[in-house]
Amino acid sequence: MRPEDGSLVPAAAEVDHAWIRRHLGWRLTGHETIDVRSISHSDGMMGSVHQVRCGERSFVLKGPPDDRSEWGNLLTDIGRREVELYRYLAARGPAAPKVSPDCHWSALGPDGLGALALEDVGPPAGFARTMATGLGRSAAAAAVRCLALFHAASARRGADPLAPPYPWLYSARSDALVAAVRMGLDELPRLAADFAPDGPSAGTLRALRELDVARTLGGSHTTGAIVSLCHGDCWAANVLFTPAGAAPERQRALLIDWQFAMWGNPLTDVALFLLSSLAPEARRAWQDDLLGIYRTTLTEHCELVYPAQECRADYDRALPFAGLVALATLEDYLNGMSPAERQGFAGRVRDFADAGLRRSSGEVYGTVPRAV
Repeated sequence: MRPEDGSLVPAAAEVDHAWIRRHLGWRLTGHETIDVRSISHSDGMMGSVHQVRCGERSFVLKGPPDDRSEWGNLLTDIGRREVELYRYLAARGPAAPKVSPDCHWSALGPDGLGALALEDVGPPAGFARTMATGLGRSAAAAAVRCLALFHAASARRGADPLAPPYPWLYSARSDALVAAVRMGLDELPRLAADFAPDGPSAGTLRALRELDVARTLGGSHTTGAIVSLCHGDCWAANVLFTPAGAAPERQRALLIDWQFAMWGNPLTDVALFLLSSLAPEARRAWQDDLLGIYRTTLTEHCELVYPAQECRADYDRALPFAGLVALATLEDYLNGMSPAERQGFAGRVRDFADAGLRRSSGEVYGTVPRAV
């Protein structure tokens, strides 16, 4: 990785052979065809994302968010957070488990906006259909193993979940994080028409509008047994898997899109992934086994003693955070789905709401959260 400060990447269409030579160190003849195409799922609101192909090689170019949007104006620091996270991963050294694509180059401007050139490991396959039907068990297992490997490097007991070790990380009381979730929840009444009559009831929507978001996020993150760096937005579109032909036992996952990286209860990542990206019946059937895979992987790669009952309790505490984040990003989840697929997603949306409001049949959400 070649970090730079104050030298942001040009517009993707302006990337040429000289830029690639300078920033990536590729040896080029100058005659290679350069092809650039957008692969953003958010139309630039969460940052521009382009695949740049130069001859037989390619990389992914990420730029700052479109500040003309409401999201872009709110999340002006997400570029810095993602750049710093990739620099953190690189600083662990080549012997550390690989949990994300390699970063070839990064830059931070004086205004906090960031840019990245990343290893191109391919896009998620069939994104809309994957979200509509839910991931399979082997993919889910690969994702929770990857999360455990990431968490293991920083997991500890006794750390203050509201005092991140790096200033660029969110915590559960970060104003921008709370505002982002609140903004997403405000869009729910508009989206609810996609699920009528099977989606959240009018009473549920009213309860979500009245919810103390800061208190709920804080409860999920401040009452757990362990604390670590967290991805913060772990769902199917933010996980890349090995090709579908790979043997299930060899399937691997890599995490992408670290704009919401934070410090807190690591089981919030697991809870969000399972709640958002598995069909409800699959989540109920596989949940205990997947938590076992997560805990075993975590404890094999760090020195923590973390009994199964503690892991399950931290997962239960994490569910309200997972439910609110899933609801706040619901429009992204629905992107590209057919009307029938959206209607079939209604059961999962009800689960999001139940988790966010701490309502569930037979599930325990942990202790009452302290104020943040």
